[in-house]
Amino acid sequence: MFRVHTADTLPTAHEVAWLWEGLVAQGTLALLGGPGGVGKSTLVAALEVAVAAGRPFLEREVAQGDVLHLDYDTDPRLQGPWYARVAAGLGVNGEALRRIRYLEPENPSRGLGEEGLKALLEMTRQGPALLVLDSWSAAFPFVDPRRSDHVAEVMAYLKEIAKSGPALILLDHTPKPVQGLTALERGIAGSFYKLAGARSAYLLTRVAPKLTGGRDVLKLDTLKNNLAPLEDPLGIERIWTGEGLAFALTELPEGEARPSKGELAKRAVLEILEDGPKPRKEVIRLVAERVNAGERTTEGALRALVQAGAVERVSLGGQGGAVAYRLKDPGGAGLPQTPLRDGAPLRKTGFADEDGPKFSANGLAENPAPAENTPTPEGGLEEGWVWL
Repeated sequence: MFRVHTADTLPTAHEVAWLWEGLVAQGTLALLGGPGGVGKSTLVAALEVAVAAGRPFLEREVAQGDVLHLDYDTDPRLQGPWYARVAAGLGVNGEALRRIRYLEPENPSRGLGEEGLKALLEMTRQGPALLVLDSWSAAFPFVDPRRSDHVAEVMAYLKEIAKSGPALILLDHTPKPVQGLTALERGIAGSFYKLAGARSAYLLTRVAPKLTGGRDVLKLDTLKNNLAPLEDPLGIERIWTGEGLAFALTELPEGEARPSKGELAKRAVLEILEDGPKPRKEVIRLVAERVNAGERTTEGALRALVQAGAVERVSLGGQGGAVAYRLKDPGGAGLPQTPLRDGAPLRKTGFADEDGPKFSANGLAENPAPAENTPTPEGGLEEGWVWL
């Protein structure tokens, strides 16, 4: 039933195969969140092109290989130009773009159900180095990110896909803006459960131009990395040059280089309360465990969150009326609470489905018309269409 090892016979080091050195490992699930329009799509497009070409990106080595980009958040008319611009910025020709397969859902509004995830798993077994899924909210509209069972079910499928070989980068959004809270303090929507399922997680925000002399600078915060030491935030400048878009590391302004203890405490409170109301003492204890914040810092974070309208103070009732905190109900119908298995499954997973294509998988440099003949499993991605 059990295989017994003595501690001295166990491996003394774990060799990590990095897709993007120090940040994203092969065979793992990574989460990249940020406000809408902050630049996630451009940054990831540049990473995809760097992987396809085998070029270092932001002064870090990458593993060369094929790329899949499954897009529920936008469409080829919007995403396609970014590939051309970042390729020009990297000095890469169309040969690299032919190694990137852009998967366009036939009906994005239906979301990615269980059958589609199974089919995606079969595609990743063909050997791509990177799979990008854009985005959580668009791909899984029937999943409530506040429900641990819903999120856990989706994350289990995504981790299984990553285990088949590629690094899987899942794009996600931050919660709606709340007056008095920064994007870092708000974290990633439903992050308590999503972070638990990811090996690494990052938050991308924009630095105010008034702090950078008008330069276009992004900040990449590390929220989690199980495979490498946590790093200070990276400053990333976007450099627009005619038809090209280049990325370069840059120094962050003073005050942006490292989050304050108060910022970390606010984000920790929001993540902890996603699991339901908590007594004040438990909130203080959990925040201390998570970000090493003292009681006064956590009390200040709670006051700021209550004032901002993100959290409300309640009484547990009974003798003494202990104080507890919970996330404030934003109101509205919200998302339908439908498990993944009852969500929007695609009808077939066979590569020879007679009903028609579900994803197009065309090389970006070629942009051919839809194929007339059904591809075979042996044809794989090179045939231009994959039927799911």
